[in-house]
Amino acid sequence: MERDFQDQVVMVDLSQFSKLYLIPIADLHEGARDADHRVSDGYIQWIAEREDARTILNGDLMNCAGKDTSSELWEDLITPDDAYARLRARLMPIRDKILMITRGGHEEHIYRKVGVDFMARLAEDLGGIPYKPDGGMVAIRLSRNARSLVFTGYATHGWGGARTIGAKVKKVEDLAQVADVDFYILSHDHTQVVHRLNVLTPPITNMRWDRATYMVIKRKILINTGGFVEYKGYIRRKGYVPQDLGTPRLRLEMKDTHGSCHKDLHASI
Repeated sequence: MERDFQDQVVMVDLSQFSKLYLIPIADLHEGARDADHRVSDGYIQWIAEREDARTILNGDLMNCAGKDTSSELWEDLITPDDAYARLRARLMPIRDKILMITRGGHEEHIYRKVGVDFMARLAEDLGGIPYKPDGGMVAIRLSRNARSLVFTGYATHGWGGARTIGAKVKKVEDLAQVADVDFYILSHDHTQVVHRLNVLTPPITNMRWDRATYMVIKRKILINTGGFVEYKGYIRRKGYVPQDLGTPRLRLEMKDTHGSCHKDLHASI
């Protein structure tokens, strides 16, 4: 049976590191009048300057306003082609640090109207980056003291509307039912939230059959990424709550305790 390429896990060998910073970027809305390049360029520069930093681009990188979209066509500063050229140029300094690209609702508008997939073009132009339009899974290998561990994550842009923090967090908790991974990344709502979900699991790596085995707690990190659009235009007209611009930073690290390595995951805003 032929397998679907979209189901292929993005395998990333970063075993030269025992610690990695992952900064998911979404909702840049390139081309929108109110997009804040000062803030987003700061994140891009931070990633570019650190050897142990990587990113996932999680949709709505372009605004792609049209006559029948929430964002106003006449409020976009430039055409989609010009917006794409600017976006590509801004991301070029970190092209070797992008693990995966997904497609957002704004790019979906263009794709559904005329069949042009700007995010597929971006993935190709930046050097053949894995492209998962509807969402995808990554596996990142880190190493410490000749031992290796694999950190797994799942990212998709997001869906629907949500106004309260609880409703936004509920979405990423729903996403956690889709895949069994270490971290989940959801965008779309322009709200930075970091949430933990702990589950009981058998100690798969140290399971023994000749002695008692005890359950362990596995930490999962749930990330709602932020946005990079100022509180103006349709966001204000619809009465959405103003949010801080930016996105959370996820830290994946191998820790060595009493000769045994384990995963350590943290996230901050």
